[in-house]
Amino acid sequence: MSPQVFPFRISDHPQPAHSPSFTSTAANDASVHAGEKDFPTHQIWRKLPAHAIGSAERVVLAHLLQTVRPLGVEHWREAVAGDAAAAVAIVLKLAGIDVLDTFRHDVAMSALLICALDGSSGARSVLTFTLERRRYVDDDAEPIIESWKTSAPNRARAAALRAIQEALS
Repeated sequence: MSPQVFPFRISDHPQPAHSPSFTSTAANDASVHAGEKDFPTHQIWRKLPAHAIGSAERVVLAHLLQTVRPLGVEHWREAVAGDAAAAVAIVLKLAGIDVLDTFRHDVAMSALLICALDGSSGARSVLTFTLERRRYVDDDAEPIIESWKTSAPNRARAAALRAIQEALS
């Protein structure tokens, strides 16, 4: 069986280690199946560890990010185009603990996730910081948090400071 995701077929893309299947449930909301858990595409950032996010997830995330625009979010086009500073700024503006489980926050974090996967240390630091805050709302956050932490704490702090400076400029 070859599930359809928007215009993409998973069989056309390399399969990641956890063998997801994607099914379209709404125009902008495919679901991911990893092991025994199903979750919407916009929650990949908070449900999968760094090493489990492969090209199949990136394809559906890219489609999601191209088809939605959170209301009231400045610099969205830049963030979706891969501008890590714009993605960091968006996430920092939506940093309240009360928004951690909202679609708007998940979509902003998905843009940040792509930047982190593309190698932005600032995006990775803000992603790690946000995941650490999820400890209060998600019992399974620890393995995901650890997967994003850098081995050099000083580099992580420097990257976080750079990200904050870029976002505020």
